[in-house]
Amino acid sequence: MSFTWLFRHCQRCVAIFLLLSYFVGTSALSQDIQVNGGFLSDSLKIGEQTAYYLSARYPSNNSILFPDSTHLFTPFDYVRKEYFQTETTDGISADSAVYYLTSFEVERVQYLDLPVYILQGQDCTLLRTSVDSVLITQFVQHVPDSLSADQLPLRMNTAYQNVFLNFNVWVVVIIGLVFISVLILTWLIFGKRIKQYFVAKRLTKNHSEFARTYNSFLKTLQMTFSTGNTESALSVWKKYMEKLDARPYTKLTTRETLKLVNEPALSEHLGRIDQAIYGHNTVVLASLQQLKAFADQQYARKLKEVRRGK
Repeated sequence: MSFTWLFRHCQRCVAIFLLLSYFVGTSALSQDIQVNGGFLSDSLKIGEQTAYYLSARYPSNNSILFPDSTHLFTPFDYVRKEYFQTETTDGISADSAVYYLTSFEVERVQYLDLPVYILQGQDCTLLRTSVDSVLITQFVQHVPDSLSADQLPLRMNTAYQNVFLNFNVWVVVIIGLVFISVLILTWLIFGKRIKQYFVAKRLTKNHSEFARTYNSFLKTLQMTFSTGNTESALSVWKKYMEKLDARPYTKLTTRETLKLVNEPALSEHLGRIDQAIYGHNTVVLASLQQLKAFADQQYARKLKEVRRGK
């Protein structure tokens, strides 16, 4: 007996022993684990959903995996899965799930079995349920190869049928982008002119409102003098000038206003108006008209600057 023959004989014995150990372990493991599955209905129509249950009972020190949506359920199509919480009693765990499937195949009887994977460290053992079948309900018993149009069971219906239009999101997005692009391009080309137009329009509107209010005080003072109307007219003029020139006219005294405006012609007229308000001078109409004329000049100057783009 040679040493080489003895070494090879020992190798074969070890391999057979390991193989037998694996099958014995797997058989014992499979006996400890019970896997069941089957359809909850005996028949279904093509395109209709059916439920398939899958359950497993196993020692709680094991881990199992059920098939997910990536599994091939041929000849069925996966729709959704309902999984139930694991229950453990006396070291035995139970898992269950219901798979909702549909089929568009025309075979009269269709079969399915599902796998359950048992995790053991870095190894994995596969157990499968028994094969179960479901009957496909067929409404058309015989499909002819060809059928002429006059033999088709057609019914004429000329009534109006309301058809809903599909909403194309991409078309709306493209139209919106084009519209925004046109607005941006228009603003880049004509933005300065558009801004000048609206600023000029606002200036004209403010001046018209000022003139209407101020002239009403002038008409009243033309008929009879009133200290209150004189003070109100001066207040309207200061508020308008403050908005037109962006200077604090309403917060300044007459002397401070003259320094700010630097218009010697206004000195005499503002002085007479102060005398009318705080003194006994009643000749104030001409001075108020001069303030109106000064406001008109400032408005015309400001409008010209806006139109020139200054």
